Amino acid sequence: MQARILIVDDEPGIRFILEKTLSQEGYLLETASSGTEALQKAARTPFDLLLLDLNMKPVGGIQVLNAVYAQDPDVAVIILTAHSTIESAVEALRLGAFDYLFKPATPDVIRQRVRDGIEHRKRILHQRQLLGQIEGLRRTLVDLEGETASLRGAAGPARFVSTNRLVIDRHHRAATLDGNLLDLTTTEFDILVCLAEAAPRPVSPRELVGYAMSYDTAESQAREVVKWHIHQLRHKVESDPVRPRLIRTVRYKGYMWSG
Repeated sequence: MQARILIVDDEPGIRFILEKTLSQEGYLLETASSGTEALQKAARTPFDLLLLDLNMKPVGGIQVLNAVYAQDPDVAVIILTAHSTIESAVEALRLGAFDYLFKPATPDVIRQRVRDGIEHRKRILHQRQLLGQIEGLRRTLVDLEGETASLRGAAGPARFVSTNRLVIDRHHRAATLDGNLLDLTTTEFDILVCLAEAAPRPVSPRELVGYAMSYDTAESQAREVVKWHIHQLRHKVESDPVRPRLIRTVRYKGYMWSG
């Protein structure tokens, strides 16, 4: 989908330069010659990014900034500022603006800042989409809490495994940690399930191999097989894999989930 950009500046020359600079980038471009016109256009059309001059009257850039964020807090705003108004640009950053550009800026700098702003917005929207899916998973977990309890005794393993920070859905083979979806291989997922179900009991490497890979082997061989998968898993769940706090090594016992 083409990104939609609004250029807001009361100087015709600046608007012309910015529009010409971005015209070959595949964006849908609109311009506004005042803060008032910008507010009118923003009220009618959702924009992905604004190039916004601060020094306009009677409606200034900060007023436009606050108004567009009230409509869409994820819109990327790049402030256009002169060196003499750097304090105002910094204030705009405090209010949530993505970046600022000094006038005049070179075409390459303008294009790069705009690309960065669009990518920043895409990442935020993608993150919100994932968080929405995760919230749906959490609601499902709450709704099925009673059913899960009965399934645990009557129909084999429960669908959900939940600890303080971890939620695992066996049916969808999905796991979230602190609300963040984990990108796990099949073996990593099964090892995590085994550890979470057993917690706070440590699980031996041989037991992990049997559960996650469905075969039996000597403890010494299992230790070597599991070590690599634990190493990879720690890099996905630990804030500091060198000093793991969630997947702990228990000497002579194996590994233990403590999250």
